Formats: sequence, structure tokens, C-alpha cells
Amino acid sequence: MENLNTELTLEILSRLPTDSVLRCTGVCKTWQTLIRHPYFAHIHHRRQLQLLYGGGGRGGGGDKVGMGLLFWIGRFREKMGILQLHYRSNIDDDDDDGQQQRHLYSKILTRIGNFEIQKDRSRNAVVGSCNGLICFSVPHHDVEDPIRIHNPITQEYVDLPRLRENIFEGCMASIASGFGYHPSTNQYKVVRIAYHPEELMMGIVEVYTLGDGRGWRNIGEISYMLSCSLRGIYVNGALHWMDDNDPGKIVAFDLSDEEFRLLPSPPCVPLGEYHDDDDQLFNLLKHYKLSQFGGRLCVIHWDERGENVDIWSLNKEDADYHSWSWTREFSIARRGLYMNEYQPFQPFALTENGEILLGSSLKILSLYDPKTATITKNLVDDDKGLTFFEAIPHVNSFVSLRALGEKSTTIIRKSKRVMQRALLGEKYRTIGCTRVMQRAVLGEKSRAIRKSRSRIMHAKIQGWNS
Repeated sequence: MENLNTELTLEILSRLPTDSVLRCTGVCKTWQTLIRHPYFAHIHHRRQLQLLYGGGGRGGGGDKVGMGLLFWIGRFREKMGILQLHYRSNIDDDDDDGQQQRHLYSKILTRIGNFEIQKDRSRNAVVGSCNGLICFSVPHHDVEDPIRIHNPITQEYVDLPRLRENIFEGCMASIASGFGYHPSTNQYKVVRIAYHPEELMMGIVEVYTLGDGRGWRNIGEISYMLSCSLRGIYVNGALHWMDDNDPGKIVAFDLSDEEFRLLPSPPCVPLGEYHDDDDQLFNLLKHYKLSQFGGRLCVIHWDERGENVDIWSLNKEDADYHSWSWTREFSIARRGLYMNEYQPFQPFALTENGEILLGSSLKILSLYDPKTATITKNLVDDDKGLTFFEAIPHVNSFVSLRALGEKSTTIIRKSKRVMQRALLGEKYRTIGCTRVMQRAVLGEKSRAIRKSRSRIMHAKIQGWNS
């Protein structure tokens, strides 16, 4: 192990998943130094993006990034909600008998970082997650402002400038927000749309690009009443919202050209505006939810008159969004989908083997198998202090806010032992991880040497000594 040169070591480590790289920091000080260098974060992130956006998604082969789930869990302490982050990565089981591990989330979730936000309510706390960076809304002056960006692996965070208090001359604003990444421009952007409480049909649109030094940019106004209670859904370089005045209108914001577009309406949503009938509109909105399943934009439809919960996905066959169409991918029988009369199970993720993860807002995670039409309870939490949890797709990474250009980045300092437990879980101790990672890295070494010995041995690391 000690005889590996720097170039070969970097090549091997950069091919490992994030969780494995974290364990490698306990192998020796040399590896720890390599992993903490900004250049390693760059090449590791580049490989992750190639796998995520360059054909490494579902069905793209065995060498792919496993997208996990980020859970934000609300607990009640001293009359104030405490938001904590927990994470669970997908488990890939390549047994010859084809029996993949079904209970992907049956073990206890791992808390990542030591990051907490105090909120009167936990909903709408996490605006989005992209390549390991998480955007939070932070409450101030009765506004949920999407201004905090955090990487729980690097323990970096930055607070963006707040919404101006006088934007509406003292009136409280409502904010629709989203966070996304565009691979062609390699830019991370936060979008917030501020609405006057008495003029909800017109919103002021602001965009913040991480690291460009220009702050919040006002790019104009929008005449759609985008949902302020639900985050913008990030899919394929765009953010998506439903129109709260007409759920048949789905609005996309392209993060590349920063233009809004109206997508085709899902067949399950009745068309029409409901300005004069608030009760009818409210009853309609509660039966539809915009989401992301398997990397595609989806609409979840709770059919009030039928027996099923349907999941419709948007098919993008070419660049012309007018030709895109909706397909009903799943139909789940409503019986058994209620914890009680007031707490239905909500579909919120698609697993690698085609099963649907369901959750009630308080206590239970379940897994629905479309092949057998059965529901299995995976995690039951009887903690009475648990008030709320929700989840979004997330992958851990070493993307550095400071390297992106955010100069006011803060690092949460923690002891080595506490950091290991928070990020890796109790089962990954330093003593045990050395042997495990030696085996893993030796395997990577053999494969890398067989495939690209000449390229690796003569590689020059640009900027390593900078």
C-alpha cells in the first residue's frame, strides 16, 4: 500500500463511492491528505457527474452512482422544531440468484453532520439537493427564504443575502423557491419568486448563481402563481412547479437560459382556472403533487372518486417540449395506504429494483412492490418527539463551496471521532475500516492497472502543486 505512487492512488480513490472514500481517510495520513486536497474533490466530483449525467443512471450498467435519500426529520424541543439531516444510500446487491435486498431502508438512518435549524414548522425546510449540496430555507420576518447552502460531508455552509425587507413596502412576502444544477454550464443556482400578499398573480424572480460574485439577480416577473408551500422539483437541468391557481399548468424554469416554459398538462388534471371558487381549488390541489421518480418528472394523483393512487411520468422524446407526453407508470390500490383516516402514505421515491418507497408524515416507512401489489413496513419510529419527516434524492459528495467561489464559506469544526460517527455510522470504526478498504482498494488497483496501465503510469497531475 505504501508503494503506490500519488497518481495511481488518486486514480483509484477517485473511482470509489463517497462513503468508501470517507472510510479511506482512516487508512493512513497520506490518504487523508490526498482526499482533503481540493484537486481530489474536483476529479472525484467529475467522475460522479459522468456517472449521473453521462449514461450512469438506471439501466446504465453496473458502474454507476447509487442515488440515496436525504431525510429531514423534525423533532420537538422546548416549543421549537429542530431540523436534523439523516441519510440512507441505496444498497446494490449483485447476488447470482437475482434476489436483491428488498428492505433498502430497514436499518436505522445515519445522521449526517451536526447541522440543525430551529423552525416553527419543518415543512418546506429543505429546498433541494444537487450533487451533495443542500439548500435550506431559513425563516426571518415570517418569510421562508432559501438562503443557506450546506455540504454535510465537507461541513461547509454559506448564508446568501436575505430577501429585502422593503421589497413590498413592509408587506410580508410569500416565496416559491428551488435549487438546481445545470451540467452543461457547471453552475448551481438558487431561484426565489417573491409574491405580494395581495397580488399573488405576479411574482418577482431572483436568481443566485453560486460563486459568480453577482449576488441575487432580478430577472423579471412571472404571471404564474407558483406553489409557495412545496419546493421546486429539480429534473434534468430545470426546476418545476405547479400553478396554485390551476394545477393543470406545470411551469419549468430552465437553469441554462433562465427562461420559464409551460409544459403539457397531465391527462389526470382537469383544465381550467378557479379564481372564483377557493373551496373547489383547495379540494383539487390536495389530490395532486409534483415529484421526481427515477430521474423523471412525475405527478402523483390521489383519485378521490377511484380506488387507486396513480403516478404519471413525463416522457421527453426530443428537445421540443411541446411534443412531450405523460404516461401512467404506476397505479397503487388505495386500500392499505392509510395509517389512519388523516395520515395517508405518500409515494416519494423509486428504488433501483422498481419498488416504491412510501411514508406517512409521522411514523412509518413502507415499500410497495408493483409486481405483487404488496406493502411492507420497513421502519417504524415510536419516538414521541418525532413530529415530521420527508425525503428527497441525494448523493454525498466532496463539492466545496469555497472552491466554487463562495468566499464567505464557514466550516463546522468537529472532533475526528464525532465526525466519523456522524458521517459513517457506528459500524465504520477506524480500526476495522483499514482492512476493509485495503481489500477494496487493492481490487480497484488491479482493475485500474489492467485497463489503463500506460495512461496512469505516465499521467501528469495538472495543478497538484498549486
